[in-house]
This record gives sequence, C-alpha cells and structure tokens, in this order.
Amino acid sequence: MLIRLGMILGLAGIAGFIALVCVITTQMRHMHTSSRLPADLQLGAGAIGVLTLMFPNMVLAIAAFRPERDPALTQMLNDIAWLFFIPAFPTFLAQFGAIAIGALTDKRPNPVFPRWAGYLNIWLALLLVRGAFAYIFRTGPFAWNGLLSFWITASAFFVWLIIMTPLTLSAINRTSQGDTHHA
Repeated sequence: MLIRLGMILGLAGIAGFIALVCVITTQMRHMHTSSRLPADLQLGAGAIGVLTLMFPNMVLAIAAFRPERDPALTQMLNDIAWLFFIPAFPTFLAQFGAIAIGALTDKRPNPVFPRWAGYLNIWLALLLVRGAFAYIFRTGPFAWNGLLSFWITASAFFVWLIIMTPLTLSAINRTSQGDTHHA
C-alpha cells in the first residue's frame, strides 16, 4: 500500500514539472532571439517529458497493485517502468538543448536566463545520454540501476530542477518588474 501511495504522490508531483515547463516557455518567449523555435521546442519536449515521468510511475503502481501475482510478471513491469524512465534522454536532450540555445542567443543585455545556464543545460543534457546504455547492460555501471545510467542521469535531472526553478522564478520577478519585453 505504501508503494501505491508513493506512486500517487509521485504522479501529483508531476503537476509541478508541468507548471515549470510552461513557465520556462513563457519566459523564453520574452527572449530576443531570431526565432521562437527554442521556446516552442522546450514546450513540446517538456510536454513529452511529462509523459516520460508519468508512465513509469503508473507502471510501478500497477506492479504494486497485485503483490500476489507471479514474481516474473512483477519483474517485467518493474523493467518496463525503469526502462521507460532511465533511457528517456532524447526528450530531455531536446528540452535542455532548446533552453541552452535560447539562453546563448538571447540578445538582450540582461537575458532571461544567464549565459552560464545555457552551458549548464548542454552539460546536463549530455549527462542524460548515458541512460541509453540501460537497454544494453543488465549489470554494472551502465545498467538501469548502475552508477552511470541511473545515478548520474537521475542526479543530472534533479540538478536541472534545482537550478532551473530559481532561475525561472528570478526571470518571472524581472518580468513582473518590467525588465523584459515580448520578443
């Protein structure tokens, strides 16, 4: 029951990620860039990223729903959940890359996101790529639960959340003070 409640809590938490994706897009639309593509790409990739976070949560909740079932089926559901989540780098690569492009091409003297945030998004996106190896290795550092595929990948995502949330709140504050203008 605690696992199922945890999955429900995890699903509820995804609402915060949805809000962050939308607010980042809104702030990126204030950027002075040659195209709206970075903002739109961030929104599209972020929306798909929501599903990347949501589906594994649901599959783990399904696995926990009938603890009496054949352990092989539970293991299969567990594998499905983790192998949806860990190797899901393309979506986040596009999202983080779009933020990076926007931050690095914003022509304003006081950009929406600082230039270093662009470089950070590139670096974190590249750290996520190693999650793809989870499809190849069952044990070791590149396995779904290994140091490189799981721990580094998950840590990179959480670092992104921890850094982009206050950067986005700061951009909102500057917007509300009239510091940014619509592109």
